[in-house]
Amino acid sequence: MKKNNFVRFAVAGLIAAGSGFAPAIAQAQGTVVRRDTVVTVRKDTVVHVRKDTAVVTTTVTTNERMPAGSESIGASLARMPNYKTLTALLNEAHLMPSLRGAAPMTLFAPTDAAFAKISPEDMAALRADTLKLRDFLLNMMVSGKIDTQQILTMKTATTMRGTRIRFGYENGHPEVNDQPIVQPGMLASNGFIYGISGVIGMSGEK
Repeated sequence: MKKNNFVRFAVAGLIAAGSGFAPAIAQAQGTVVRRDTVVTVRKDTVVHVRKDTAVVTTTVTTNERMPAGSESIGASLARMPNYKTLTALLNEAHLMPSLRGAAPMTLFAPTDAAFAKISPEDMAALRADTLKLRDFLLNMMVSGKIDTQQILTMKTATTMRGTRIRFGYENGHPEVNDQPIVQPGMLASNGFIYGISGVIGMSGEK
């Protein structure tokens, strides 16, 4: 079972990177898409999203679909509906210009739900110190493009802060620092974005 899940994740990532369009694109009503991915649909289309064993019906309004890899990590992240907290923090730390640049990198992006696990006091303290916030966010960024195949075979990587993060595989999901990767690598012009379900380096991390 573990091997089959491993293969499915690899295939999902390869399709996302090589299909020419953003992953999990929905073109019509009733399309089932992966949780925490970018969903590009016609205006006000109802999309059914499977969450664990339940099916949640939601209405999304987005722009027209964009070719995969046509935008930078920063621009892509800003368009993604489940990463608003991270986007705001990156702007506060003045790191967005780097993510919009040409230097190749990989971002491990906590979802909004992941940040919701952090206490308001811890978040306030983090945001009050720009240097601390910058270091915190650099722990989620790795220099160079790490594709899906590499995620499944690498043991560790060095972050842009100089710390080490580790990779693993548990309960059907690849993980980074024990946080499940809930969105396979989304291709951007300067690298990849992986959505993760926890926040690296904060209380609330597994």
